[in-house]
Amino acid sequence: MKVLLIDPPDLFLQGQGLTRQVQPLGLAYVGAWLREKGHEVRFLLPDTRAYTGDDPWGELRRAIEAEAPDVVGLTAVTAMMPSARRVAREVKALNPEIVTVLGGTHASSNPAQALRAAPGLDYVIRGEGELTMEELLERLERPGGVEPGSVAGLAWRDEGGEVQVNAPRPSIQDLDALPMPMRDGLVWPEDVQPGFYQAMVTLRGCPYRCIYCAVPSSNDRLTRYRSPENVVDEIALLRERYAIPYLFFHDSVFTLHRGRTEAICRLMLERGLVVPFACQTRTDRVDEALLDLLKEAGCHQIFFGIESGDVRSLKRIRKKMTLESIRAAVGQVKARGIRCTGFFMVGFPWEDEALMRQTSDFACDLELDAVSLFSATPLPGTELWEMAGGAEMPDSVDFTTPQVNLTGLEPEAYATLFAEIKAQVDAYNQSQMMRRLSEMTFDPAERLAAKRSWLDG
Repeated sequence: MKVLLIDPPDLFLQGQGLTRQVQPLGLAYVGAWLREKGHEVRFLLPDTRAYTGDDPWGELRRAIEAEAPDVVGLTAVTAMMPSARRVAREVKALNPEIVTVLGGTHASSNPAQALRAAPGLDYVIRGEGELTMEELLERLERPGGVEPGSVAGLAWRDEGGEVQVNAPRPSIQDLDALPMPMRDGLVWPEDVQPGFYQAMVTLRGCPYRCIYCAVPSSNDRLTRYRSPENVVDEIALLRERYAIPYLFFHDSVFTLHRGRTEAICRLMLERGLVVPFACQTRTDRVDEALLDLLKEAGCHQIFFGIESGDVRSLKRIRKKMTLESIRAAVGQVKARGIRCTGFFMVGFPWEDEALMRQTSDFACDLELDAVSLFSATPLPGTELWEMAGGAEMPDSVDFTTPQVNLTGLEPEAYATLFAEIKAQVDAYNQSQMMRRLSEMTFDPAERLAAKRSWLDG
């Protein structure tokens, strides 16, 4: 079948002439799997290819019409659902016979809600998409009909229009059995310049149960790993085929399995693949010896999910770390010349103004290279979602706003407080950026890379 995989456009970029670098790796893995099974697969990535002019939706419609697909596959996190729903509507307006399918973390966390809220969608996939999408396409090609009720991991509508959610599909255990993600259409020659990075994932799942994170609700608790050899083979492929200057390991906790992380780094060194890379991890999953090895293998930036400057809040969100251990980890990273960014959240249901300011003060006192601050947002399938009302919240909730108020403060008071805290963080980040630029050479390529890196967070 002819399959068109679309990463919905970011509504915040519409009409601003901006693009984004984030690659939809979930779609890339599904695309590679389906192509291996004999299907014709192409990507449509509006935000990376300039569908950001005066008529972005018109451009998108014309591109879909030109492709004339049998099936359109979409992915979306919660904040992108309004855009995904619109893409599905546009597809159906062009041709009602095109089958529309949604996957991703939002769909996996609450498949029934995702399908009910999007009349333009035919199916929703919960969990990993490779095997479920393969089976769905095989059913669509059958002359006798789909019979969706027996497809594990699928949500669908019965003849009466009622949403049905099938039993979940077991997770894929052998990640090395998957083909390398499909990247033609993800990487373009003009993209490969100073500051460009290519994302990779080396594991699936997460053993932690942070109350705000949707990853555990979309995967089983068992974390599955690619072998070090498989990971480094992909790095070699990216260097040889695309001459990628930077890598970003997009795992939630790249250093989760210490021995495997060490093996990946050593293989990179042995094979002459020391590529500048960034990774995400936790402050309790690094130490001085591991940081030395990461640095030697090319690590130039680490993103820590720190979240709070209050130890009681850390316990409540299930981040079992102390403020002292966080300070120590950040100091160890900085001592090695590795850039360090911290993620923080304010606005949890139990927080008052003092606790929120404590977090922003702590963030700005850590001497991080950059601070990213967010308002706590109740994503479907998380414990925080249940605290905020869970299933009683309407399907039309718009998560694109950054100031969802879960606190006991009045909405206007919270909005004002969040703006003040955000201004404090923005001023800190500006001062850090100016400091870093002042320490650099006057090489234009180096300065461009630094500026793009800062814009990416």
